[in-house]
Amino acid sequence: MYSEFVNDRDHCGSGLAPGGDPTNGPGQALKVLNLPALPQSPYNRPLFPEGTPLVADKRYSCIGLYNPKSPENVGSVMRAAGCYGVSTVFYTGKRYERAADFVTDTKRVHYDIPLIGIDDLKKILPLNCVPVAVELVDGARPLPEYTHPDRALYIFGPEDGSLDQEIRDWCEDVVYIPTTGCMNLAATVNVVLYDRMAKGLNTRSGPKFR
Repeated sequence: MYSEFVNDRDHCGSGLAPGGDPTNGPGQALKVLNLPALPQSPYNRPLFPEGTPLVADKRYSCIGLYNPKSPENVGSVMRAAGCYGVSTVFYTGKRYERAADFVTDTKRVHYDIPLIGIDDLKKILPLNCVPVAVELVDGARPLPEYTHPDRALYIFGPEDGSLDQEIRDWCEDVVYIPTTGCMNLAATVNVVLYDRMAKGLNTRSGPKFR
């Protein structure tokens, strides 16, 4: 249950006499409204208390980088994140942390978009987000035919490797970009984010999301 205190007197001040009971009597005009608990995303159940309300009807996207290879890779991803309105970039692994500069983040996007190191991408799934792995594997769905989630965490493997099976199994969807050759990490991130933007309101809930 959620409780909301509502004051019958102009909706300001406590409406309570000293030592008064908030439920009845003159000068004690607060009422308690019992509101039903709202449904909760199954992806966040271990991370949020039971009954946590759903988020507002707003689209949201963030990026998870699995053990990125170099600062050049991360810098290019940060630049793409700034171009396409990504809210946060997470990364795992130690290889990136050995470098000090965002060599290819020429727009200094990391000043505006958080870049957060984490030991496990499964621990940072934002409320009501759907995890989407981007990987060229059997059973993956082609990106041109894919309807993006309203709120998504896109997870990308390193440029010199692949996403672990454990991560792919955890993700609700696995998508790939149909090309005749392979693309580097930055190009892959740009294409996925552009596809999301180009499809506009065509996410899973349609125009009711904004």
